[in-house]
Amino acid sequence: MENKKLFGLVCYLHRQMSRENNALFADYGITPVQMQTLVFVAIHTEKGEKVCQRDIENYINLRASSVSTLLNTLENGGFVNRETSDGDARTKYVSLTEKGYGVCNKNRTLMENCDAVIQSALSEEEQKIFKNLLLKVIEEIETRKGEK
Repeated sequence: MENKKLFGLVCYLHRQMSRENNALFADYGITPVQMQTLVFVAIHTEKGEKVCQRDIENYINLRASSVSTLLNTLENGGFVNRETSDGDARTKYVSLTEKGYGVCNKNRTLMENCDAVIQSALSEEEQKIFKNLLLKVIEEIETRKGEK
C-alpha cells in the first residue's frame, strides 16, 4: 500500500527543514525546547501579557523543577530575566532580554524562509489543499490522543 510511505516523507521533510533551525540553536548554545520557551514568551509578551513560570510549565508540559533548570540556563545565557511578583513571592515572571528577542527574530526569519520554500513549490490552490490536509491529519491525531 503506497500510503504507508507518507509518514516517511513527512519525517524527511521535517528533518530537512529542521537542519537550519538546529544550526541556529547550536549557534546560540540552546536546545529546541529552550527556543520553544523563548518563542512562547515572545508571543505572549507581544500581546501585552505577562508570562509566569507556571505558564511555561503548562505549555511545555514539564515538571516545575525541569522548567526551573531550563530557565536558569536561559537566564545565565542572557536570554531571559525573571522577577518575583509583588503579590506572591512564589510567582516568577519571565521576560526576554534584547538577546532573547534577537534569537526569536532570527528564528522567525528562518521560519518565514522555510515557509517561502513551501510556497514557491506549490501553487496557491495546492497550498490551500496542503494546509487543509495537514489540518485534517492534525485533527485526527488530536482525536486519537483524546481517546487514550
